[in-house]
Amino acid sequence: MSTSKTTPKPILEALKKALTSGPAGKLDDAYYKLRPQPFHHYNGSAWVTSPLSRSSQSQSPFKNIRLISWNIDMLIGFAEERMSAALEHLSKIVGGTHNETPIVIFLQEMSQSDMEQIRDTLFIQRRFYITDLDERNWLGPLYGTNTLIDRRLSISQVFRVPWISKFDRDGLFVDLALAEQGKGKVLRLCNTHLESLVADPPVRPLQLQAAAPYLQASSVASGLLAGDLNAIQPFDRTLHSENNLKDVYLELGGREDSDDGYTWGYQVPQALRERFGCSRMDKILFTGGITPLKFERIGVGVKVAEDKRKELRDGGEEEWVTDHYGVMADFQVDEESALAVTEGAEDEVPRSKLT
Repeated sequence: MSTSKTTPKPILEALKKALTSGPAGKLDDAYYKLRPQPFHHYNGSAWVTSPLSRSSQSQSPFKNIRLISWNIDMLIGFAEERMSAALEHLSKIVGGTHNETPIVIFLQEMSQSDMEQIRDTLFIQRRFYITDLDERNWLGPLYGTNTLIDRRLSISQVFRVPWISKFDRDGLFVDLALAEQGKGKVLRLCNTHLESLVADPPVRPLQLQAAAPYLQASSVASGLLAGDLNAIQPFDRTLHSENNLKDVYLELGGREDSDDGYTWGYQVPQALRERFGCSRMDKILFTGGITPLKFERIGVGVKVAEDKRKELRDGGEEEWVTDHYGVMADFQVDEESALAVTEGAEDEVPRSKLT
């Protein structure tokens, strides 16, 4: 595995080109249609493509789910050292989660080296399906999203939907089957990274507007959308309500312009904080038959391993794993639509050994 100590030049060059290319333009309608893709599990020796999960009626369905979302900055160096620390932090959260609560993890700004580390991580191999092994399903080759799904959950489909975007942004959707009383409906998840920076005309409203119908389709009992929503302008505050979505942080009593809600601005160089301030870029939105129970930020103060910090400082980099705090929420699924258990999951990943 090669070690990147400096800022990834190909990504920077691609972003600079996008920034100077003018407003984001709409392509042919066919480009924005959903694109089915496989997902994968580790069979003990290699990652293999998984068949669509079958729901088991022999096990009690899950009534709760934990969703974690985290952006791991791709624009600074020492990518492998930072991702290693991020995965260690996630491992601790997974290990500390109640055994009867399945977990889904959304990751944004994944580079190819990040994907390699994910594939090689033991707790991920043991516990999760992953939607992506490499970059082949991303809209561009340099960075993208990846979703990790607890292997006890039953996946009925995975697909991506491209957004209008200068930066190759899309929505990564995963449908989780519900127990028999769900009558064929699903819990639909969307992992997304909305357009960065200020654009004229704005692009993020178009992107969330494109995502909402997928979360509110007739086959969907409830939907969750999360990720780096780059909420940096006044209009971003109302995008969820304009699309009939609810914001978990606000629903549980959080307030805008509050230190306990900001997810960006603390783990960046002082000059950036003074220039841009702090913001609540990362959010979890929901709709339908699901109730948020708890919301918190993760990754607060998390740095690279102690024996690597001097090397980062000497290289002119901050010690933080990433410039974003992650977000995490626990949900209760409505009784009529409890989450189905994957048939055979008890043999693959015994609940008693998950943590």
